[in-house]
Amino acid sequence: MYKLIIVFFGLLLLVSCNDNSTKVENKSPQEIINTLNDRILEDDQNYELYAERATIFLDQGKIDPAFKDINKAISLKPKDPNLYVILSDIYFVLGNKENSISSLKKSASLDLNNPIPLIKLSELYLMTKEYDKAHLYADRAISLNINASKPYYYKGIAFLETDDTAKAILNLKIASNIDTNSFASNMQLGALYYENNDSLAEFYLNKALKVQPNNASAIYYLGMLYQQKKEFENALEVYSRLFDNEKSAKRAYYNSAYIYLVELQELDKAEEMFKKAVELDPGFVEAIYNLGRVYEAKGNKKIARNYYDSALMVLPNYPLAVQGLNRLDN
Repeated sequence: MYKLIIVFFGLLLLVSCNDNSTKVENKSPQEIINTLNDRILEDDQNYELYAERATIFLDQGKIDPAFKDINKAISLKPKDPNLYVILSDIYFVLGNKENSISSLKKSASLDLNNPIPLIKLSELYLMTKEYDKAHLYADRAISLNINASKPYYYKGIAFLETDDTAKAILNLKIASNIDTNSFASNMQLGALYYENNDSLAEFYLNKALKVQPNNASAIYYLGMLYQQKKEFENALEVYSRLFDNEKSAKRAYYNSAYIYLVELQELDKAEEMFKKAVELDPGFVEAIYNLGRVYEAKGNKKIARNYYDSALMVLPNYPLAVQGLNRLDN
């Protein structure tokens, strides 16, 4: 079964929220850092200021100052569990899985009622394909907060990766029900139901698109769904949303052209769309071949032959192009 895996390691950059926190409304990251610099000069023993600055540095990809700040915060407040979550994020960005895990375990040991480090441990173990541990920490997080959606999502992906589709769908639906704005859960469910030819695919893909209206993957899946259902006008409208998308336009033009050629027999529109696909990718052998089909259908065998020959230049012995030439010869 096809699997569309969408896994995000969410950098849950946590700082204590109180009256001393920096106000961030309408300020750029550098302005916030400048304010924090001034406040640290006034109070260099306030660990929360270092933690807050570390999160901003990390968000900017400035790992060394982030690491320095979080270590300073930990030296001032070694038993604050939130600091070790930030430290774990830094280690993760550095690619140090072992220290990232140990930092999360340290955080969990300091606050036995906090599900956040457990959720992140589940995600980390999922990414390293240690599924038993991913389930273990997800279940522990759920036991602390049954309304947290991410543990169910990670369990769903872990079940999907181990080919237990029924349990995958169950957990993903729970995640989607808890957080209706979870793009990842809704997109994954849409993809799964699409692969199973289930009408629920449209429901979940549209839910995903409400969260991310311009997501190319969700749009493309929805277009393929309408094409599969023979709702060709809907499919063409959906594909048209991708024409300005650099990564997806080629396939959107190709699928639209295929509908015009095979389903609607609008040869001029099919020719236009296939040519746009080839303009975007001159080596797009399927589009080149289908241009041959268009001209063959129009009765222009000479141009059809040229496109079949061109397809064979891109991919020697391409069987469909060989068959096309044989049809012309016969």
